[in-house]
Amino acid sequence: MEKYQEGFKKMKAVLKQEGYREKDVTFTAKEATVIGILYSIPFIAILGIIYRFFLIDRAHLTEITGSSFYLMFISVVIISVVIHELLHGIGWSVSSGNGWQTVRFNINALMPSCACKSPLKKHQYLFGVLLPLCVLGTASTIFLFVYPGTVAILTMLVNFVAAGADLIIASNVLKERDSLIVDHPTEAGYIAFYK
Repeated sequence: MEKYQEGFKKMKAVLKQEGYREKDVTFTAKEATVIGILYSIPFIAILGIIYRFFLIDRAHLTEITGSSFYLMFISVVIISVVIHELLHGIGWSVSSGNGWQTVRFNINALMPSCACKSPLKKHQYLFGVLLPLCVLGTASTIFLFVYPGTVAILTMLVNFVAAGADLIIASNVLKERDSLIVDHPTEAGYIAFYK
């Protein structure tokens, strides 16, 4: 982490020498969680209504209680979060044109994370930020329609809630004009660099 922070400071210094000024758009973990859940509610509500009125008759409801439920839930969370972070990495490695050298994976408090180490144009950054929502959100929705039930509902909830912070970041990035976007090394969010 320290090596990445040093690289981040050097990159900021170079961009400032080139005449860029910075704008910090970051969120605390609490803000990202609370606001992220609010951003994910419309997706969850729409799919919940569809499930309740059109899919529940053929739902595969499993009687999972106690430790079995928690084991299943934790498994869904672990698998979804790992794939989610890997998709961020794929998105930024492809959109940057620099491959995996532009991506940093980390584990903090037992949670994996992915960050982009390079300054990107707005559309490049958005591709990496929104790829997990597009892929896992679509896959969860298809899974819900094909095999509705307990596991599908949990998978859908986890994947849309996990994408909540990404939606906050994307909505802010869309407001930026003619800037380079750089992931913040320690916080949820980014730094926008303007000429």
